[in-house]
Amino acid sequence: DLGYPVAIKAAAGGGGYGMRVARSPDEIGATLDGVRRDAGRAFGDTTVYVEKFFSPAPRHVEVQVLGDAHGNMVHLGERECSIQRRFQKIVEETPSPAVSPELRGEMGAAAVALARRMGYQSAGTIEFLLDADGKFYFLEMNTRLQVEHPVTEEVTGVDLVREMVRIAAGLPLSVPAGGIAPRGHAIEARVYAEDPARNFMPAPGEITAMTVPDLPNVRVDAGAEAGSQVTVYYDPMIAKIVAWGEDRAAAIAAMRDAIAAFEVEGIKTNLPFLARLFAGEDFAAGRVHTRYVDDNLAAIMAE
Repeated sequence: DLGYPVAIKAAAGGGGYGMRVARSPDEIGATLDGVRRDAGRAFGDTTVYVEKFFSPAPRHVEVQVLGDAHGNMVHLGERECSIQRRFQKIVEETPSPAVSPELRGEMGAAAVALARRMGYQSAGTIEFLLDADGKFYFLEMNTRLQVEHPVTEEVTGVDLVREMVRIAAGLPLSVPAGGIAPRGHAIEARVYAEDPARNFMPAPGEITAMTVPDLPNVRVDAGAEAGSQVTVYYDPMIAKIVAWGEDRAAAIAAMRDAIAAFEVEGIKTNLPFLARLFAGEDFAAGRVHTRYVDDNLAAIMAE
């Protein structure tokens, strides 16, 4: 018996889409119908499953794995992905401020064991929920390259796309069997064409001007430029800012500089929200969870 609340999720879903929460038996019917409707429209598959919805809110921590056809399987540490809206990630970082070396070893070993058991070959991500007591629970596996993969690349020096190509070609991993210890700290912030003041409503339109920061220890992967049209038919992410530092404080400082230098005209973006988030004491202290944005959006935007 899972009790309530429960999350009803589309089996073919991902990226936070195809998930709704039922907080009592009276809400099951409407929630189930809504998820199936979303799933059928987005994925062509109305299969759903039910899992416990944690309260208080947990953290979302995932582990990057790599496996090849020669029996090699490694993990490259974890990524903290708790800053979300509508169950979709906004900010990711590595290492997680909530994961000790001992816990990292346990989570990494669990991820490697699972991927090895299924004979997985390629880059993949084992996702967990982490509660306040340090207990972690399997959430799902993403059998692909994640949006947030650059933070892992920044602290390990491993080109994950290159490793995927090597694996597909039948070559062994070039990563040591014991993995690679992280060097420094990396944070990614997703730049979305949406209005935080209106609960992150999409903000479609033409980007009339766009200035991408060119700063030390900052990487920007952009999928739009001046003249690009942002529509309502696709994910509204237009760029990713990745900042690296010798430690977490340095990475946050680099991220704040990058956000201040990033300019987009013609449409609204979440850049003002990101600036306030990274200036806040809660993020600096690592006091976040998967519903932090939902619970604190008004206060963040008022700062």
